[in-house]
Amino acid sequence: MSSLNNYLSAAKTAAFILLLGWATGCRQPDAPEYYGFQDPQISHNGSLTVLATTLKLYNPNPYALKLLHADVDVSLNGKAAGHSILDSTIIIPKKDTFFVPVSMQIDMRSVFSNALSMLMEKQATVSLDGHVKVRRGMFTFNRPFHYDGKQDLNSLLQGGGF
Repeated sequence: MSSLNNYLSAAKTAAFILLLGWATGCRQPDAPEYYGFQDPQISHNGSLTVLATTLKLYNPNPYALKLLHADVDVSLNGKAAGHSILDSTIIIPKKDTFFVPVSMQIDMRSVFSNALSMLMEKQATVSLDGHVKVRRGMFTFNRPFHYDGKQDLNSLLQGGGF
């Protein structure tokens, strides 16, 4: 009888450890931290203005992820400036920086309506709002994200974002 109790106790302990491991494995990953952008390029295609750049982000999680999809709205000084969708897979290393290429059409009315204040202040408030779809192992997560920060226009005009 005592060996049966020992067996049941060991089974309960193993089940608890398995359940705890599964629960922590399913925890939603922390959102990446925005570190800036680099190599901005502006091109004109008829009446369309396109901004292409590379975002620098940091993964604070102790595990690697795969970025499957990103949907981002960009605002300058509180006014909508553009929208970008990323549909390619990017491997995100654990506890490290990674880069995401972004391309979007720019609403030039928003840029021009902010031009005077941005030139006088030599900076703009950049806001990023959106959702990302990431995978960790066999689990897929949809995470919202938000970033607000000041961007120095001198670094932007010189081609660097950091």
